[in-house]
Amino acid sequence: MKKIILFLFATSLMVSCDNDSQKHNSDKSDPMSGYMVGNDVKSDAMLQFTKAYQDNDISSVKSIFSDDAIFHVNDTQMTFDQVNEGFSAGHNYFDNIKHSEFDVATMYYNDGKIFTNYWYTWSAISKKTNNELNLRGYCWFKWENDKVVEVYNAFDPSAYNTEMSN
Repeated sequence: MKKIILFLFATSLMVSCDNDSQKHNSDKSDPMSGYMVGNDVKSDAMLQFTKAYQDNDISSVKSIFSDDAIFHVNDTQMTFDQVNEGFSAGHNYFDNIKHSEFDVATMYYNDGKIFTNYWYTWSAISKKTNNELNLRGYCWFKWENDKVVEVYNAFDPSAYNTEMSN
């Protein structure tokens, strides 16, 4: 009897493990499946862009972007030149702008789309109040033909805007 119970338990365990693995296997025809890489040229390009921002030198990475790249900063649509001007203006209000606790990875989807994702903590010291701000943010690059054609950057701007208006 013990052997039968043990056999049934082992069989049910194998079946449940097999069913679980089938749930997580990606289907090559599923456009939202693919693979993720954290150490590739596209992920490095994201890091170059964020370093250029921190160094107040965004113009140095313009070659990463297509000529007509679209930027969305908290859903406000902008051009590269507008982003360059706006992000540089932040350095007039804040010292020691840094990104920390960041993760970057590029998703290569089965349908051919490529997105680089970047999660980060933005920090800086207000020049007016000497307050330190820490904000969580998220950014993605959409790639076509090895150029970034679209960018989305999201963060809660409340504290940032308050410090700029003081």
